[in-house]
Order: sequence, then structure tokens, then C-alpha cells
Amino acid sequence: MNVNVGRRVMVAILVASGFGIALGGTATFAQPSEEVKTYRMQMFDPPLRMLANRTLAEMFNTAPVGASPNVLALRQRQRPLDFTYEFNKQRRNASDIVERTQTDALLIMKNGEIVYEGYYNQSSEATLFNSYSVAKSFNAIMVGLALREGKIASLTTPIITYIPELKGSGYEGTTVRDLLEMRSGVDWVDNFMTPGNLAYDAHVASWVQENARYTDAAALTKPAHKPGTHFVYNSMDAALVGLVVERAVGMPVSRYLSERLWKPGGMEADGFYVIDGPAGVGREFTAGGFNARLRDYGRIGQLMLNEGSLNGKQLIPADYVRTLRQSITVDTGEGLGYGYFWWTQPGTQAFSAIGGEGQFIYVDPEHKTVVVKLSHGPVGPDAVPVMAETMEFLTAAARWNPK
Repeated sequence: MNVNVGRRVMVAILVASGFGIALGGTATFAQPSEEVKTYRMQMFDPPLRMLANRTLAEMFNTAPVGASPNVLALRQRQRPLDFTYEFNKQRRNASDIVERTQTDALLIMKNGEIVYEGYYNQSSEATLFNSYSVAKSFNAIMVGLALREGKIASLTTPIITYIPELKGSGYEGTTVRDLLEMRSGVDWVDNFMTPGNLAYDAHVASWVQENARYTDAAALTKPAHKPGTHFVYNSMDAALVGLVVERAVGMPVSRYLSERLWKPGGMEADGFYVIDGPAGVGREFTAGGFNARLRDYGRIGQLMLNEGSLNGKQLIPADYVRTLRQSITVDTGEGLGYGYFWWTQPGTQAFSAIGGEGQFIYVDPEHKTVVVKLSHGPVGPDAVPVMAETMEFLTAAARWNPK
């Protein structure tokens, strides 16, 4: 049997059955308890979301992203939220956003200076918040770092150069750029909440049961479109970028992010990634498992505002950042555009890293503003009006001129 075919069969059985073996060997590993697996399945339910978003290290294996001994100090000039925003033809006070969109922490920076910092629902400046799909935007940053170092030769490099086991899958012929733009062309429904699709099976096998890596399911995909031609939001595309980075740079992404960004950028606290899959086999879940403090997310926003420069160092090529934040896909169906794992706001220069349940790193170069909003908001259709109201708030916050 062809090795790749055999591996796909194994992964299919693994994902579908929920029974695990250590991939690539016969070593056994400790399974999570039934209670832990139940918690992982229910962590997106409304009563648990707030707690789950700040306690992932208690329920998952993790990989630390070491911080800098030389912290980048942030100037502060705290001001009250004395502006308003309009939503559904109603004028609201800025502070209303906290309760209306289940906000847990909020940071507003103007010209690199903190003008507002607030923590809610028993969170604090020491809380590590899960970023969900904001982690995808960090993948785009790491690609820029790897390009600068020559570890990734070009964005047009086929991903099977780094992940040869995907030959024969829907991802054969896909380039690094195709992944960054979410134009891989594979047949994928990005819904891990509802049974009956590959995304759900991959989520359960990797996050819940620790039977397989999330990226193992990529070998089961089939093509739907020519790569580079159709935008389809796809968490597997992002997870594979993390695997490309890992193999291109020759180290785990947690270490790479620490050495190339977290430490030289002056981050104040260790972050961490959730590990997916079996012990000794699982790796960082780069499509949605990164956790950090509010202020460090703010430092990342300032890095992007400064076109890749932070703490006096040009960490990411400026031209790459300018490309990353362009509307490569203008109509995503979400009212926003899309660049390289960063969302763009039509009619403005603003761009954002956005994660489920209301996680935002909002960057507005025109108004020299960074806003970080961390939340435990709704998912699915209920999230649509919350997202719309949040965007109105972020736009107003960027235009706010605190006295």
C-alpha cells in the first residue's frame, strides 16, 4: 500500500472512531478523562465560555511562548470612555459595549499610548486570554518572519514542499499564498460545532479526544476549486500554515514565535499554545489556540500599526505588512475584506485580527489607534449583530480624540 494512502486510511479510522494510537509509532499515551473530554465539548456553551476562555491551561496540554526579560514599557494616559457610537440608529455610550457584547477586557492605544484599559468579569492584567482565530493572524506574522530569514523561499512555493504527505490530497497544488488568502480550493465546511463534516471530526479527534493532530485531516480533503481562485474561510488552511512554518524553520512554532517576536518585541508575559493531538505527537494548534495577556496583544497591534517595527526593531518586512493588510478578497460575505489572515474594513485603512466569541486586535493606521477587545460573546448566527455592533464601536474608538 502507498504510504500516503495508508496514512490517510489510518487517520480516517482514527478521526471517525475516536480510538487513538500514537501516529508514527506504537507508543501508548494517557487519554484525557471523560470529565475533561466532556468539558472540552461543552466549553463553547454560554455558561462556560467566559471561564473557558481564560483557563485553557487547566484543561489542555500547552506549549509556552517565552517572554522577554526586557519588557517594552507602554506609556499610559488613562481616560474615561467619553465617546459614543451609533448602532441600529441608536446612539450609545462607549461603556455600553462591555455588557452588550460580553466584553472581558478592553485596551485602547493612541500613538502607542494606553488611553483606556479595563478588565471585567473577574479578569485582571495577569489573565491569559484565548484568542481563537486571532491565532491565524499570528501565523501570517510568522510567515513574514520566515520569509525575511529565507526559511520560506517564496509565497508561491507549493506547500507539499514542506508537507509532502499531502500529495494526492485536495491540497496538492496549493501554495503558501493560497493558504494565507484562504484560497486553497479544497472542499471544506468550517463548522466544528455540528457533526457531519470533516472539520467537526478533526476538532473532536484533536482537541477533545487527543487521538490525532488537527492537520491530519488535511490528507482526507478533496479539491473543489482551482487553488487561488475562490475564497472560503477554512481553519485547516491556517493550521497548515503553522505546520509549514514549523517545518521550514526547523523548530516548534512556540519556540519560533518566542525567539523571533515575543522576546525581541518586549512582551511582558509568557503566552502559550494549546497542543492538539496525542502526547508526543500533538503540536501547537495554530488555527485557534494561542493565549496571552491583554497588553501583549496590544503590543502586537502596535507592531502592525508600525508596519512591522516594534521596540526599535524592524521585526517584519514593512512591504509584507502592507500587503498583509490589503483587501485581497474584497467581498467575504462578512461585510469585511480579507488579506493574509487579517480582516480589512472597506472604506478605511483599518484591519483586524478577529477570533470567535469576540476577540479583536483592531488596527487603524489613519488614526494611529490600536484596540484590543477580548470577549465571551455568542457564536453562530447570534454573533452577527454582536459583530456588527462591535465594528461600529471600534470605528468610533479609532476616531475618538481623548482630552
